[in-house]
Formats: sequence, structure tokens, C-alpha cells
Amino acid sequence: MEIGNSLKEARLAKGLTLEDVEEETKIRKKYIVALEMERFDVLPGPIYAKAFLKNYAKYLNVNVLEVMDAFKQKQEEQAALEELSQQQEEKEIVTQKISGSRDAGSKGLPHRHYTLLALLAVVVVASLVFFGRGFWSNNVAVHDGGQQAQEQVNTGDNNNDGQQEQTPDEVTPISGIKVDLRVISDRSWVLALVDGDEAFQGELAAGESRSFTGTENIYIRLGNAGVVEVLENDQSLGFLGNWGAVVEKEFKAPPQVQPGNTP
Repeated sequence: MEIGNSLKEARLAKGLTLEDVEEETKIRKKYIVALEMERFDVLPGPIYAKAFLKNYAKYLNVNVLEVMDAFKQKQEEQAALEELSQQQEEKEIVTQKISGSRDAGSKGLPHRHYTLLALLAVVVVASLVFFGRGFWSNNVAVHDGGQQAQEQVNTGDNNNDGQQEQTPDEVTPISGIKVDLRVISDRSWVLALVDGDEAFQGELAAGESRSFTGTENIYIRLGNAGVVEVLENDQSLGFLGNWGAVVEKEFKAPPQVQPGNTP
């Protein structure tokens, strides 16, 4: 049974206008139109819908039981559709959560891999620095000043404190600062300022690298620090941050020490 059409046809058959029905039934005109169009969602609620339908059908001499049974059936169908829609939405939410968890897990694996590589690089660099100091302390020789070297040895022998000058400090220092960037995987946005001037700004993909040389300082900003290996004066610092992390760092040139001026 089509509730709306049955009510409208009965009203028209009696020659009644919407205003007439509103006056007689005390049901507002917009609700009468909603009943005839089966727009039950316009009504204040299910209880009002049932009461208005019953009174309107009774006023028009339409079978009240048939009208109410048809209304009940439509309500059950609507409830079933809403439940099905809700289940579908919940299923989509669960699917998205599972997909997100998998994506997070897949990103976590290379993340841990890069962290291990960074730690390994730090250990290697530390070992080279430690053993390198001992090597230079025992093997540094001045080739172009034999007499000066001999004088330094004699001075050390006559020193009452028994302390020797540290020859590694007299090695020609590194002039300026050099920073190399190597993108190991994925891609990263990079900003580089050399001595206060912009030297590079853009995105570097896996396998690409950039080298910057400055006199005083180099400022680096990375948009994905976990994929960019950083080298300072040809010594690897590993990764400055995790995958997806935005990291900035300033590298300063070491102070220049003139040979022979060390006290």
C-alpha cells in the first residue's frame, strides 16, 4: 500500500484543500504534505508520525489498520537499511585501520634498518678517530724542517716536567667546512645555506647527493632525515634523525691554528 498516494487521493476525492484539513485536524499544513509525500523524516518523531497518520486516515475514512501496517513495514525496511549502512561503514573503518597498521609496519622495518646503519657508522667513525690519534702521535714527522724537529726533541729532553709537546696540534688544520649529503633511499627535501647564502633548496631522490663547502658555517635543513647520510669534512655522521623527521643542523668551521703558535 502506498500511504501517501492513498491519503492524497482520498483528500482530493472529497474536494478538500490542505488548509481545510489543517483547520479540521489541527495538523500543521507542512506535516500534512509530508504525510502525503511519505517524508516521515520531516515529522517531529515516530510517535508523532503514527498519531498524525492515524488521525488523518480516520478523518478521510481510509482504512486505518492498513495504513498503520504499511507504515510499520516501511519503518522496519528503513531500520534494516540503516543497520546495513552502519555495518558497511564499520567494515570500512576496520579495513582502513588494518591497512594503516600494515603501512606503519612496513615503514617501521626500513626505519629500524637505517637506525642500525647510523649506529654502525658512529662506531666506525669513533674507532677511526681513536686509533688515528695514536697513529699520528707516534708517526708524525716534519719533512721540511729537520733542524726544527731536532730542536723540539732536545727541548723535550731538557724539560723538567717530563712532558712532550703534542705534535698532532701542529698538523695543518682543515680550512673551512665541508658537508656532503647522500640520499640512501626514498627522497627528502633539502635546504642548504653556506656562509649565510642559500646554496640549494629542493628535493633529492634516492641515489642523489650534494656537496657544500663554506668558509665559516653551513646550515642544513632536512625534510626526511632518516634517509639522508650526512658527512662532515668527509667523516660520516650517519643520519641526523628518524624517517620522516624534519631536522636542522649548523656545521661550523674549526678554528684555524697556525703552526708554531701553540704554547
